[in-house]
Amino acid sequence: MGPDERERLFERAREHSTQRKTWAEADRLWVRVIDAYRDAARGSGRANRRDQQQLARALWRRSMLLSARGRAAEGMAPGGEAVAIFERVHDAVAAEGGDVTGPGRDEALAELITALVDLAEVAFAAGQPATRLELVERAVAVGLLTVPSPPSAGRRTREAMGTAYHNQAAALLHRAVTRPAANDTAQQAALAGSRACELRQGLLDPLQPLSLWEMANTYGVYAQCLALIRDFDRAGMVLELGNRLVKLLGPAGAQPALNLRVAAEMVARERAATGGQTGSRRWGWRRR
Repeated sequence: MGPDERERLFERAREHSTQRKTWAEADRLWVRVIDAYRDAARGSGRANRRDQQQLARALWRRSMLLSARGRAAEGMAPGGEAVAIFERVHDAVAAEGGDVTGPGRDEALAELITALVDLAEVAFAAGQPATRLELVERAVAVGLLTVPSPPSAGRRTREAMGTAYHNQAAALLHRAVTRPAANDTAQQAALAGSRACELRQGLLDPLQPLSLWEMANTYGVYAQCLALIRDFDRAGMVLELGNRLVKLLGPAGAQPALNLRVAAEMVARERAATGGQTGSRRWGWRRR
């Protein structure tokens, strides 16, 4: 199969993946795409990089599709292989030097971080919350190892790191709620949420509704983390900021709006349970 034919097949699989009714066909196409790029990517050398990237992207997309179809456990293998290939591509690009914010290095790092974050969510869907947290923390570590100050990274890396911190906060929040004996987990979740907010605030663009959606969604997670550490005043401000974005989004903001309502309820419950007292505590969280 020639390069153009592989590209066309990739695009067909990607298009079929966008609609639930064609997911089964998309899965069959991704298998063909993966086989085609696996054959093309055999060997080594700079000329092979595009094929290696496309193979990793196809594996990553199939992993996500399998998870969406309720087969998350099956999605772990292609997702893990995608991460391994993205890692090799990133290392090869980094070895060539150049500014980490340059297009090539920015793309390679962002794709590696994103693949790790998405594999973490596949793991969670497969009933592996501990693996989820390990993978998302690895994603954050990869980013910090390459760009110690994420706000100074390239745009794609900042977007990926914003998602990594958001998902880290969500994973730690889940652990804090389900394992209340881990008393420092809520503090760690709040810190991750704060870092996600910092990055996503810097990426806000009224002309890109997705940036508003992501920011509102992060405010919902961050407010829940703040509720657990009794920082009610800050939680209230975060909720207000999130609700402003939801109003701008209109119907498209339904999911962030739901998360913000959940956060508001958590703030109200925690405030009532503590008599409105603020500050960190050794708390006993009960699932409600």
